[in-house]
Amino acid sequence: MTASIGCIALFDLDGTLVRPGSPLQRAHMDAMAAAIAAATGTRETFVYRGGELFYREVNLAGFTDAGTVRAALVLAGLSDDEADLRLPRVIADMVERLDRVPLPRAGRADADLLPGAREVLEGLRDAGFELGMSTGNARAVARWKMRAAGLADLLDDGGFGDTAVHRDDVARAGVAALATGGTPPRGVLVGDTVRDVTAAHAAGLPCLAVTTGAADAGELLAAGADAVLPGLSDRAVETLVRLCSPAGSPADALTHPNGS
Repeated sequence: MTASIGCIALFDLDGTLVRPGSPLQRAHMDAMAAAIAAATGTRETFVYRGGELFYREVNLAGFTDAGTVRAALVLAGLSDDEADLRLPRVIADMVERLDRVPLPRAGRADADLLPGAREVLEGLRDAGFELGMSTGNARAVARWKMRAAGLADLLDDGGFGDTAVHRDDVARAGVAALATGGTPPRGVLVGDTVRDVTAAHAAGLPCLAVTTGAADAGELLAAGADAVLPGLSDRAVETLVRLCSPAGSPADALTHPNGS
């Protein structure tokens, strides 16, 4: 199975490759909460409810790090302009705090990765895809997670949430990062939220959505997902190749959680 030259696959991280609420994600959120507290003098915790992550009453599904921090600063009473001014320093503080967290010892990847994550990435690489990220995580945070999860050899570049508040901008940055010769590549984005679906389409890519996050198949299909699978199963590589093929169409690749 060989993908055409220039075909890319962009992956969301949390809820798509990394288990929701995993030790890696909790370390990330702890570092962010501490950085926000240092900036505002008010300590709030991130809470998981029904598989979704909340900051106070804000549902953070599909948020970027920049968007989350900015929302927290505004909730703490800062004006929009003040929040924008402080945002870069809070992101940098978060990264510095996370860098002080020891990487998990070898053999812990199973506690952090969703089933099939590495196998699908390796299968796509072997099929000729160029791999990247389209994640709301700040670049340094995403790379820290990939090192800790043992995926740094497969995922390094892409679109990130250091400054981008909107996932559409993250996905477009991911496409630009993997483009060669100034030609927009064919590709596909893999994610678990409605915002991943809409961001993929904003960047000109089809979306394979997985139901390993809080969104169910109906919500993802209603948002326009080109295919839906229950996770990164053996069928994921085949589905992604079809979605990326110029001869294929989204309708040809439409699959459902029951595998039909």
